[in-house]
Amino acid sequence: MARNRVLSEKTAQDIDKRVERVLRGLGHPEPPLRLEDVRELLKLDLDFYTADDPGVLQETISRIRIAGIQVYKRPTLLINAIRKASLQALYIPDRRRILLDASLPKLKHRWSEGHEIGHSLLPWHEAIMLGDNSLTLTPACQEEVEAQANFAAGRLLFLRERFTEEACSLEPSIEAVRALKETFGNTL
Repeated sequence: MARNRVLSEKTAQDIDKRVERVLRGLGHPEPPLRLEDVRELLKLDLDFYTADDPGVLQETISRIRIAGIQVYKRPTLLINAIRKASLQALYIPDRRRILLDASLPKLKHRWSEGHEIGHSLLPWHEAIMLGDNSLTLTPACQEEVEAQANFAAGRLLFLRERFTEEACSLEPSIEAVRALKETFGNTL
């Protein structure tokens, strides 16, 4: 069962500084944040895969260097791991590539992409992406890494304090929530 993990203040500040650099690099854009602009700034690629048609995964595996020889010698390892873990998105650091499961509902693409962008912003995540499993990465560490990527995604997609400021300026109502959804381009 997933838990909401509270990040240390130092970690949250570090992540927030990285998000601020991205937003500054984009000229502090108005909402909704265009993730294609973020990918362009960070030189990230986006592609889609399906577990039933792993063509994109196989092409990526042929070029992957992370977890090097193990993945190269057993290319189905990544495909099997994705199927087993029901991964809906992943970030491949050495290719600077985000892969989203095409069968994921379109409404969830934005958050999943933002989450993977979050992984790309955090250099300490690179060392564990695709190279660890439950034996080498404890569940607590895995939860921490995912919480950090979620925090980065939230700070990015909601333009740091911008969402909170706008939400606090509105009377609490379902209409206000709907208006914020439209403004920020995120789901309810």
